[in-house]
Order: sequence, then C-alpha cells, then structure tokens
Amino acid sequence: MTRARPLAYVLGTAQVPMRTRLPDYTYADLLGRVAYQAIADAEVDAADVDGLILAMSPTTPLGTDEPQYWGIAGLPGANRFLGRVHVLAASSLAAFRLACGYVASGRKKRILVVAADLADEVPSLTGALGQLHDPFTDKQVVRNAIVSAATQMAVYMARHNLGEAVMAEVVVKNRANGVLNECAQLRQAITVEEVLGSPVMAWPMKRLDSSPRSSGAAAVLVGSEHVQAARRAVSATGFGSYAGGRFVGSRMVPEDDAYFSGADLAEAARRAYATAGVSNPAEEIGLAEVYASFGILELLSIEALRLNKGANAAELIRDGEFHRNSDLPVNPSGGATCGSPISSTGLIRVVEAVAQLRGEAGQRQIEIRTPRAAVSAIAGSFQTHEVGVLEA
Repeated sequence: MTRARPLAYVLGTAQVPMRTRLPDYTYADLLGRVAYQAIADAEVDAADVDGLILAMSPTTPLGTDEPQYWGIAGLPGANRFLGRVHVLAASSLAAFRLACGYVASGRKKRILVVAADLADEVPSLTGALGQLHDPFTDKQVVRNAIVSAATQMAVYMARHNLGEAVMAEVVVKNRANGVLNECAQLRQAITVEEVLGSPVMAWPMKRLDSSPRSSGAAAVLVGSEHVQAARRAVSATGFGSYAGGRFVGSRMVPEDDAYFSGADLAEAARRAYATAGVSNPAEEIGLAEVYASFGILELLSIEALRLNKGANAAELIRDGEFHRNSDLPVNPSGGATCGSPISSTGLIRVVEAVAQLRGEAGQRQIEIRTPRAAVSAIAGSFQTHEVGVLEA
C-alpha cells in the first residue's frame, strides 16, 4: 500500500459514553470533560493548543443559542477560537476536516475540535428540530428524518427487489457490535424478527431501524507532528465534502436521483479518495465508520464509498460481508445505530476509527486487513456529505 502524505496527525481523542439523558452535566461540562481528556490522551500541554473549533448542531435543544459565547470559556485554545461549524449531523466531521486543513496549511500547529449534545434540555427534540425548517411549507406535509429515510428505504427495496427481512440485517449487525462498545447507548443484541415486529413509524421504517435519542460528547486534537513515539501514528490523508440541493424533490428527478442513489455522497468519497491516493476502496480500505442513524443510510453509504464491488449492500451484509470478522468491517463500534448525538456523531466516527487503527479498541478491536479507514457523516435531508480517510 502506497502511503499518502499526512495532512495532520490525530494526537488525542476522547468521548463520553452516550446516553439518552446526562442529567449530571451541563453543556459546558461536557465540552470541558472531553476537551481535557483529549489533551491528556495526547500527552501534550494544554497551553500548546493554538486553535479551537466547536461543532454544534442544532442549537435549539440547548434552550440557549450561540454556545460559542458561553460554552467554551477555559477550554484549551479558546483564546484562539477559529469558529463554530453548524451543519447538523455532519458538523463535527466538517470541523475535523477544517482543523486538519488549518494544520496542513501551516497556519496552526495543534487544533482541538470539540462537540457535545444534551438531548434532554427540551421536552420535545422533534419540536426543537422543527424550528430549523420553513414554518410554512412544512405544515403542509409531514417531513422529518424518519419519513425521509423511509422513502429512501422503500425505493431501495423496490430497485433491488428486496424484502423487509433483508433490510433488517444491517441494524442487527450493528446492534451486535454495540454490545462490545462501552460507549454505546444501546448494548443489547436484537434479531431480525424483533426488528420486523417493532412498531412501524413510516413504512417500511420500523422503530428498531432507527437510532435512539442521544446525548454525548467527543473531542479530537490534531497536530502537525506525531508526538508519542511509542504509539502508532494515525494521520488524516484525504477529505471530500459535497452539498446537494436543499429541497428533496430537486434530487428525485430523472436527471438527478442523488437522494436515492447516493450520488452526492459518492462525489464526496471520490474527492476524499483522490486526495488520499485510494483507487480501489474495496481493497485499500480496511474498515469504515459511516453515519447510520437509520439502516438505509449505511447501505447507501457502503455503496457510495464503493466498498461493495458493485453488489447491493443489503444482501452482502445478509451473507456476512461488512461484519466485524469480515475483510472489511463497517461500523464495528455499532455506529450511530447504537447512539447518535447529533453534533458529535461525525467526530465519534473518527474517534472509533483511530482507536481501531491504533489497536486500542479493547474488546471491540477487529483484525484490520489494511491500516486505512474511511469515515463519513451526513446532514440535512441527505444533502450535505463529509468523507475522510485515516491512515496508520
């Protein structure tokens, strides 16, 4: 494997175990906890952090807006604040990309990326998220993440002539992986029959096809040089970002069906692979941590990242591919299926991939065929996509 030029090294990582509620923490407490844990993990002086990026999305569940003014005081690098990234579930992976870009340009030496979520600050998370949308047109139809993903799932099933049982295999895989992850929110294995028997939220989407309401936090420190000689170096070598049209209907037309095909995500992946020097991802990627708050999103992501060698991902998973003991595990942590704090979920993908590449994932450690990982995050109505490549 030809090694790509590092854009930045991952020096330290941290995450808080995901839970439905974290009543013992304020938002600022969560940020501080993971920030200083990441610094300790890197074994560097907090005073040597010369930049801070906050990933926060959405702000409405906090009950107080503009957290960059009140949530980061005292954090390493806060006196050199570089900005807040606010693109829903892609926020923290986008922030990680920007931090690595600052380091690669030589403008900064060490940058801390932090993200936190408290899902219990408002009585209705759905109501809070609804404040982000158009107050007029959204009243005419029920449009939310569940209905949107259900539409994608129904089209995927029709295109590949698949039944609901095959579609359930992806969440069964992830929930089994989550049992081994001490930071996962859901740590109980489930069966296909249990998925199919769970309440229908919007056909064919069932309750167990979806991730839970989650609180959590994560932080990553990136730098220009590897600083721990006794530890395996992990670097970011490529990134791709792509945003499609805001309106879902504009991506459901014959000329552009990216909403169903994942073409926009595929373009983000193409850009990331080009920078990282990856020409055959199915052979050159050793593991992937992809955003999958719904099972269908993992299937579309596997195919968009070209990990499937042309076959449909649902049947491959049914047949044992992409499991933790396969040649190319996907979401060995359990992924967002087992917990998905909105702001932090992209950064958690990085934290998990780094732990695997370092060989420090504990009981969830997998055997990695090639020391290269792909990470991804999706925001909005499947419209904003981030893909990164990490290498050890």
